[in-house]
Amino acid sequence: MTHRQVASFVALTLMTAALPAAAQVYPDRIPSAASARERGDRGRDRRDQAREEQTEHTTKTVKIGATGELDLANISGDIVISRGGGQDATIDIVKSARARTADEAREVLGLVTVDVVERAGRAEVRTRYPSGDELRTQNRRNVHVSVTLTVTAPTGARITARSVSGSVSARDIRGELTLETVSGNVTVANGGRISGAKTISGNVDITGADVEGALEASSVSGNVAIRKGKANRLALSTVSGGVSLEDVACQRAELQAVSGDVSLTGALAAGSRYEMSSHSGEVRIALSGDTGFELDATSFSGSIRSDLPLTGQTGGNDRRGRQHALKGVFGNGSAVLDVTTFSGSIVISKR
Repeated sequence: MTHRQVASFVALTLMTAALPAAAQVYPDRIPSAASARERGDRGRDRRDQAREEQTEHTTKTVKIGATGELDLANISGDIVISRGGGQDATIDIVKSARARTADEAREVLGLVTVDVVERAGRAEVRTRYPSGDELRTQNRRNVHVSVTLTVTAPTGARITARSVSGSVSARDIRGELTLETVSGNVTVANGGRISGAKTISGNVDITGADVEGALEASSVSGNVAIRKGKANRLALSTVSGGVSLEDVACQRAELQAVSGDVSLTGALAAGSRYEMSSHSGEVRIALSGDTGFELDATSFSGSIRSDLPLTGQTGGNDRRGRQHALKGVFGNGSAVLDVTTFSGSIVISKR
């Protein structure tokens, strides 16, 4: 498989994995690219005319228990999750509507509902917009309503949160987290079990994760970064953006970028393995600590440099004298660094 085929495959895989989340949230509210272009100018003109804004604030409390489950789905707006006390989850719902007049804004607020369904140990929250048929019966083409869900939940709760157009964030939740959005950022601070953090257009930023198993994070157009934490296995990928791992202890990591840089900063764990690749970008590795490693680095049209002394060094140069392949062992060779780029340089240095 060529590098171009690999890049196309990665891009298709990421988009295919992320799009079902949007379809599950609200399948008939996701416009095609063509229709979005056709409506672009008209949509901007209508938003300019919609100068009056009205808001509505409600609060719901659900009894899910200390380790219960909370499933959140939003369409247009952010989801913000943080740790609360007790065994209940509280959902603050703020709806904001814009229209040409205040009366019209208040009217369209009622067209968008947020359903909260509570079952034993589980609660579902769904934002619902009127269908196309409902809008036509009211002689409307669009409803300019955004909904922000601000949630406090028990620290051990299992939470799934998805949005179509909005950012999703969680802080100090130790239960299992699955956070996804189509257009927006995904942010996690001090998460205990993060099974997935994905976006199509936006950044993924995870700080202080303490994951016993695997952690998967991806973006199609945006950066993916994890800092100061630990996980047994990491799979980080992006199509257009960078991937960075800083001060994270793990036994196996796969870091992939199609158009962007990949960076690894910090100490290597003994016996760990890191597979790092970029099609059009650099790979930079800045190491602290004294863990040894075995290096296998290849670049098609970029240079390779190691500031750390390697034993048993082998490699090859291109016609311009640049090193495009490098193998060797640093120290005891406990960890493995498998690094590949197509049109970018590879640099290994001391932090």
